[in-house]
Amino acid sequence: MTKRKAQERPLSRGRKTAVSRPRRPAARPPQAAAKTPAPPHAPAPVPAPFKNEVVLMFSGGIDSLLAAVLLAKEYDKVHLLTFKKGYLEFGLKNSLPNIERLKALCGEDKFLPKIVNIKPLVRRFSIRSIVRDRLRYGTEVVWCVACRTTMNTAAMLYALENKLAAISDGSNREQIPGEKHLTGTAENYPSVVGRLKDFALSHGVEFATPVYDFGDREERRRKLGELGFEIDYLSKDPTKTLKGMLRKDFFKRSQPLCLSGWIIHWRRNLFGVPVMQDEAKTLEFVAKKQNTVIKKYIAAYFRKRNVDIDALVRERTEFLRTQARRG
Repeated sequence: MTKRKAQERPLSRGRKTAVSRPRRPAARPPQAAAKTPAPPHAPAPVPAPFKNEVVLMFSGGIDSLLAAVLLAKEYDKVHLLTFKKGYLEFGLKNSLPNIERLKALCGEDKFLPKIVNIKPLVRRFSIRSIVRDRLRYGTEVVWCVACRTTMNTAAMLYALENKLAAISDGSNREQIPGEKHLTGTAENYPSVVGRLKDFALSHGVEFATPVYDFGDREERRRKLGELGFEIDYLSKDPTKTLKGMLRKDFFKRSQPLCLSGWIIHWRRNLFGVPVMQDEAKTLEFVAKKQNTVIKKYIAAYFRKRNVDIDALVRERTEFLRTQARRG
């Protein structure tokens, strides 16, 4: 059979022809699931450059006494600083019985009382320029506000030197000067308190005012009475008149007596004449002294102790900023 005929031969019946199918690609071996990269380790928290302790400017009056009770709940220790300014003040240890009550209430190791001499700072801050400053700012500011600002400075120095977190005082809204608050003092103005807080924070020290908005004077007295504290009799006499000072229990004191402050307010105390006070000028006085006298004093104070105050403040402020960002 020729080759051509062989090619034309029909296919045999019943014989199936294999149909070619496309080959399936070979199955790929299963791939391991992609591993999610492990998150980087969170940086270890930076240890605080200070202890969870606070300085309280402590007189033993109803405001600082209540502040001590409240601060004891927030801090591991409260340093009770009573200041000796060296000008007509008496009874710096009058608050000792109430300090013992504080320890009994909150714990023996919760409070550390101390008397701090601030006369050199008062002399530098106020006495040297008192005549000139009085003409512009008035007697109340150049003596009482100056004294309070000096105490704030001394408390801040103590906190920085002893690596404590904060300072505090008994400032309260009820003692803002005004017609209803004859015994109010200018250092309680909101702008002045805010200025003192900002200055402390610029040095890496927080400034707490736990009783600034805590009820009224009567409520504070009642709260302390319930806790078993002695209330100083001047804290029961809001007028602080001469008649009040002639009471037979005058010497039964639970806080120091600042006779110089009483003399400064003699018109108010004898005749009920309010002391003329100006918030703007008070703020100007405090800011001026902070930016000159106090800054120089702080720098000299730590220079004598061979402490790099700039590095110390930088470390504290950076830590506080980090804590604030973390919420």
